Amino acid sequence: MNLLAKLRGLMFIDSHCHLNFACFDSQREMLLQQLQQNNITKLIIPATHRANWGEISRLCENHPNLYYALGYHPHFLDYFKLGDLQYLQTLLEDKNRQCVALGEIGLDKFIKTPIEVQESIFTEQLKIAQQLELPVILHVVKKQGRVLEILRQLNFTQGGVYHAFSGSYELALEFIKLGFKIGVGGVITYPNSVTTRETISRLPLESLVLETDAPGMPIYQQYQPDNTPLNLLHIFESLALLRGESKKCLASQLYNNTRSLFSLDND
Repeated sequence: MNLLAKLRGLMFIDSHCHLNFACFDSQREMLLQQLQQNNITKLIIPATHRANWGEISRLCENHPNLYYALGYHPHFLDYFKLGDLQYLQTLLEDKNRQCVALGEIGLDKFIKTPIEVQESIFTEQLKIAQQLELPVILHVVKKQGRVLEILRQLNFTQGGVYHAFSGSYELALEFIKLGFKIGVGGVITYPNSVTTRETISRLPLESLVLETDAPGMPIYQQYQPDNTPLNLLHIFESLALLRGESKKCLASQLYNNTRSLFSLDND
């Protein structure tokens, strides 16, 4: 029995994929059809910097089941210019129903942008999200403690998703206490990701959302060159093996977690 047949009747949302990236240009429409056939009914596309804010919003205008977030990813801060944050706030103030979050934003220890610059732009984006009552999508690499400190200092109350979570149970709980969901992606498909797999198996189901980060974050033994949102089904299968809930219960709660967090339309 194939994977689709085993999961028939269940619905899924990819809470984080970069469907606007150029690698999908030649296959995007076909891929969207395949996703619907596989009951992956909604996708959320986070922006990375100002140059793709318009591109993402135009893509979603043509597809009512696509949603998006606008923000400045730390990896793209070389493109940052004075006035970009004011423009971001203007776009978010005038947003339509498909713009559901601010992101992805955060801190990354391993990039060349000085951490002081990263923190300044991250903090200002959090302030915009707080003012406009929007959840955020976090990118955090080896800066978890500092991100928690900033969130607490700002008394940030809008929550969001800790994207591409990899770490301990105790760390995950600290973000959950602040209203964040934990993004469950391809890392749990790797047998040697012992700590993260054990953490995800123990966390409250109400605090989890599924994501692929396509075309990045490949799954274990992936044969195609690029990850796609279709791999969400394989991530779900790995999650089901880690946890005790029935697949129906698991899929339903994950779907509702994502839909309620981002205020998505119901199917």
